[in-house]
Amino acid sequence: MDARTVFAWLLVTVLGVVTWLILEPFLSWLLVTGLLAVVLHPVQRRLEPRFGARPSAGVLVAVVVLLVVVGLGLGTNVALSHGIPLLESLGEAQALRRVETVLEQVLGRPVSITPVVEQGVDRATTLLGDRATSIIGRSLHVFLGFLLLTFLLYYLLTDGPEFVGWLQRVAPLDRQVSTELFAAADHLTWAVLKGHVFVAIVQGLVAGISLFVTGVPEAGTLTLAMMILAIVPIIGVAPVLGGAVVYLFLQGNLLSAAFIVLWGVTTVAITDDYLRAYLIDRESELHSATIFVGVLGGTYLLGAMGLFVGPILVGLFKTTVEVFGDHYDV
Repeated sequence: MDARTVFAWLLVTVLGVVTWLILEPFLSWLLVTGLLAVVLHPVQRRLEPRFGARPSAGVLVAVVVLLVVVGLGLGTNVALSHGIPLLESLGEAQALRRVETVLEQVLGRPVSITPVVEQGVDRATTLLGDRATSIIGRSLHVFLGFLLLTFLLYYLLTDGPEFVGWLQRVAPLDRQVSTELFAAADHLTWAVLKGHVFVAIVQGLVAGISLFVTGVPEAGTLTLAMMILAIVPIIGVAPVLGGAVVYLFLQGNLLSAAFIVLWGVTTVAITDDYLRAYLIDRESELHSATIFVGVLGGTYLLGAMGLFVGPILVGLFKTTVEVFGDHYDV
């Protein structure tokens, strides 16, 4: 290997490391953008002949931004309209006495939680004040990440096929091998996405059964909210079920609250874990245990987006080994 070749590889390595350092802070946003581009590409392909590539991509990006803004607006409105009265009620002596009465019935002895609540509020206020700078920094990071998503999604929709073609050209692989690998990646991505969406709908419905059975107000609306939240990695249906448990507890319906907790950790959890693995397994031709490992390991390594990316990477590794074995006798 001559000096020029060594220098070329060294330059590529250094630039690759620098590029990774630039992209790594926004890796989750890049993964979200890639998945959105895959989902919206069929729509872009249908709209492009009639309206043109760039107008179609602009409309799709605008729809994504609108959905995010509207969703955040509705979520903020619900949080303010219901959360503030709840916080105010927690500070009222009557509400605290109600909770103390319920605890006394459960434990069989008087319990005073007023000092605990006051101390918790003081600590929460102090914590928010101490971390104000960190909260501002995270908010700025989210804003920049969403800005990156907006611009990158637009260009992936308009120039995505050219980008994939460029990757195939620069990859040091035979054309047939690279074609098979890219096709496998596309198939696995769709299998994982369809599996997660369907499981989210089923999980939301299953979790909603507990709300209807226990008589929680607005059970239908909350069930729809859980079907949407179940798509979000890590968060899932827990916020809604947790709020229902708190509501029933404050109302003194201890058996109903316990039923929701038991239903959540058994039926809802089983639906999430096993049905998700089974559906992705059927679409991607991967074993359920492999999918389950990909989901858990991907979440641990990549955070929330690992729930989607983990199974894709595991499946792509399996396909790569098979393709290389067929073409290169490895």
